[in-house]
Amino acid sequence: MKVQKPCPVLAARRRLGSVEVSSGPAGYLIVEANGGLNQQRSAICNAVAVAGILNAVLVIPSFGYNSVWKDPSEFRDIYDEDHFIATLEGYVKVVAELPDELISKYDHNITNIPHLRVEAWAPAKHYLGEVYPVLQEQGVIRIAPFANRLAMNVPSHIQLLRCITNYRALRFSAPITTLAQKLVNRMIERSSMTGGKYVSVHLRFEEDMVAFSSCLYDGGDAEKSEMHSFREKGWKGKFKRKDLDFVAGRNRIDGKCPLTPLEVGMMLRGMGFGSNTSIYLASGKIYKGEQHLAPLLKMFPLLYTKESLATSDELAPFQGYSSRLAALDYTVCLFSEVFVTTHGGNFPHFLMGHRRFLFNGHAKTIRPDKRMLVGLLENMTISWKDFKDGMEAMLLESDRKGMMIPRVRKFNRKNSIYTFPLPECDCLQSHDSSRGINHTLKVLDPQLEATRGRVPVSD
Repeated sequence: MKVQKPCPVLAARRRLGSVEVSSGPAGYLIVEANGGLNQQRSAICNAVAVAGILNAVLVIPSFGYNSVWKDPSEFRDIYDEDHFIATLEGYVKVVAELPDELISKYDHNITNIPHLRVEAWAPAKHYLGEVYPVLQEQGVIRIAPFANRLAMNVPSHIQLLRCITNYRALRFSAPITTLAQKLVNRMIERSSMTGGKYVSVHLRFEEDMVAFSSCLYDGGDAEKSEMHSFREKGWKGKFKRKDLDFVAGRNRIDGKCPLTPLEVGMMLRGMGFGSNTSIYLASGKIYKGEQHLAPLLKMFPLLYTKESLATSDELAPFQGYSSRLAALDYTVCLFSEVFVTTHGGNFPHFLMGHRRFLFNGHAKTIRPDKRMLVGLLENMTISWKDFKDGMEAMLLESDRKGMMIPRVRKFNRKNSIYTFPLPECDCLQSHDSSRGINHTLKVLDPQLEATRGRVPVSD
């Protein structure tokens, strides 16, 4: 595939479709990023891209409080705001807040600014034809809601803005960076038997995920009652109780249920990862953690989490802030030798892409075929040898798919530049002689670069 180097310079004047964009800023753009860490990250990247389309000045996005995530963090709590503004200088102008003379027209309250509703996955032409005239007239626009409000397929110079934002401008804040650096180094120190290399596993077996999946595990009627109560509290009226047993069975067969810690352990041992493998577990609070983690810990004694690697004093400032805790997990997974995703979502999609970008495509990710795994686990007569053969075949297929790049690129949610950044974002590599670590961490021990290789595995 053609690789574009160096990065194209954004022209002051540009014509997209049939609408001409003026050379000076047309006004200010305000958006609110909702959801968890990586849904917010997606919204931020799209906000920069939309600002580029409209030739607007972007106000630092605000973060909406989510009833599930319950994190009141602001942009500067998670990301380095000064670095974000400076990195985008020359591409998109970013300011921390609206000028006083403009916000005073709305009684110094952003929510008083009338908001526009934009259709989901709107193309660039929609913004130019429908949104740009309003921006010119009012001088400021507020788009709400903003999740998924820009199409994946946009002109190349707008796609470049997504690349710059995601892989260069969004750097975690100093408190997150400092502790993340310590956690990564501690994982390396505890992985001496595998040359400083470790495996990271993103495990989605928190209570809310188990409840939302409508899947049944081994808790019997007590579990059913507990999950029903949780669903009614979090998503009242969304689930019909009488259908749940059927849905649970179907979801299980279709590979849509979150993998349990035991299932993850069986899969990794079957793939050849030995008991000397160091594993970092990225997760929230595991549902009935002591009970469910026991078999995984028995199979992999060198099992670590942010809670076990950090002291209580180090973690204290992060407690109660789910996005900041997720940022720690994200960073430790980013520099692992192998990353294992178990249930999809924004976290693994962004992480897979970030690892591909930092290491030029040479970053191993295991994406299990859960339908196949369930079929093998449900077979009560299968031998360990046959199970291992199945797991090794699954690993080979995961590797094959991980190396594939579509001949004809179709930009959609599954093939976005956030998951497959090359070659569209490859031009950024020529601008960084220290490619990799400093995109996310300010200063990290040089030994991290030396840990790239293969994790030795043994029975």
